[in-house]
Amino acid sequence: MGNPTDEIEVDREKGDMLDHTVVAHHTPDEPVINTKHLDEIKDRNYDVGAEFFAEMARRPDAHELMAPWTEEEEKAILRKLDYIVLPLVTVSLLLGGVDKVILGTSATFGLRTDLHLVGQQYSWSSSIIFYGAMLTVFPQSWLLQKFPTGKIFAINVFFFGILTFATIGCKNAGQLQAVRFILGMFEGMNTSGAGLVIGMWWRKPEQSFRTVLVFNTFSSVVNGLLSYAVQFYTPTKLLSRWQLLYLIVGCISVIFGVLDWIFFPANATKAWWLTDRQKYIAVARLAGNQTGMVNTHTKMHQVKEALLDIRTWLYFLISITLNIPNGGLSGFYSIVVAGLHFNVKQLTLMNMPTGVIGWVAAMIWVAIAKYTRQPLLCAMGSVLTCLVGTIVLKVVPHSNIGGSLAGLYIVYMYWAPYMVFSQLIMYANVGGTTKKVAVFGISYLGYAVGNLVGPQSFRANEDPTYPTAYTVMMVGYCACLGLMTLYGILCWRDNKKKVIQEQEWRTATEGQEQDIGEEWKDLTDRENPKFRYTY
Repeated sequence: MGNPTDEIEVDREKGDMLDHTVVAHHTPDEPVINTKHLDEIKDRNYDVGAEFFAEMARRPDAHELMAPWTEEEEKAILRKLDYIVLPLVTVSLLLGGVDKVILGTSATFGLRTDLHLVGQQYSWSSSIIFYGAMLTVFPQSWLLQKFPTGKIFAINVFFFGILTFATIGCKNAGQLQAVRFILGMFEGMNTSGAGLVIGMWWRKPEQSFRTVLVFNTFSSVVNGLLSYAVQFYTPTKLLSRWQLLYLIVGCISVIFGVLDWIFFPANATKAWWLTDRQKYIAVARLAGNQTGMVNTHTKMHQVKEALLDIRTWLYFLISITLNIPNGGLSGFYSIVVAGLHFNVKQLTLMNMPTGVIGWVAAMIWVAIAKYTRQPLLCAMGSVLTCLVGTIVLKVVPHSNIGGSLAGLYIVYMYWAPYMVFSQLIMYANVGGTTKKVAVFGISYLGYAVGNLVGPQSFRANEDPTYPTAYTVMMVGYCACLGLMTLYGILCWRDNKKKVIQEQEWRTATEGQEQDIGEEWKDLTDRENPKFRYTY
């Protein structure tokens, strides 16, 4: 229940969004936006939601469509979002992950031998995908802002499959690395794309657990199941086991790309499976987010603000430190475990627990962060857990299989701190669509750099103990704790300034006619006087 001008109650010190709405500010006889402001709204390049409200307010049935809604109506819409949008974006990102991680399993099926990989050629094959992603992350993010989000997702997922098919024909390291590089170019949209999607469909209190579901680690589970099934295939000269694995994953990606094209809309105003009344509610219920829905106009002053905001570069550095284990272990997990003397069938099954462990750890820490309202402290706590696991992995001898596996599985909780902290980037602490796109892109560059450093820290001549890799991970986690501490101090300081900014704004606008709430003007977090940073 509520209406588009409801305000979410906010802890003014920490910017915590509580899970309920308060006072309604208009009646069914008072449309959200006066129709006389329609042209002005379009000229000022307001949020898509504002333009939608203005168009709807001109309709003869506007009072009925834009009346306050019931809790039952909102729940019905939320079910539609969870049954249609959530699976589409979740599986899209899952397939991007599977396309990457099957390289590790393929290595145990003979890919390295068949393609004559020597020295660091395998490491580069694992890493190079992120060079492609870094090349296209900003163009992809721009496309996601300018064009229908669902169509961009569909095109990228379709080409995940095409490039996965192409891997089957690779005969040497150069060809494999070329295909992986191009594959990365189509995966540059994953993080920023999913961040934009979740922010434009769900309220802040609804976003945390859905984020963990979307940014899941189930690619390891899917990889393990498919890899285990492939072992029952008898290889031929025409098709080896690792090639069959790529064939199956490619088919799934191509098919799902088509489904994205059909069912995945640009935003709630374009969803053909929502009624006009439901579209209105789906957009209006986001008002309390204070970050808008989406704006298709590129605003260079927001790009400048993103570049000059020290938080942007903290996101970048923290993303690097948190993703070094991601890059290293995703490509080398099977090889590391093989060093513990398991056979191939055991290896493929042992890929599966890592995805479950990563996802469960992320869900637990996000739940703790949600109910304690201490996301930054929870992120730091999960970093400490991963640091302990890395120390265990480094100091326990490989002859102690149980201890080594325990350390390895603890390290695989690395997804938890990334998930808890990423929500501050994606939904809580960045306002303005163009600024979001810029910050998401820079943060993804950090993600890519971390994933590049990870595989390169696994030196071929250190197989199977890899002491350099574990040392790099430990240093990264320690640096991360320091950076997160600085981040919290900055948010605390700026929230003090925000209180003064809001008081000045209220004094300056007292008695003036307000055509639209600040949440629909596509303001950045610095520009919006009602905004508070969460930490």
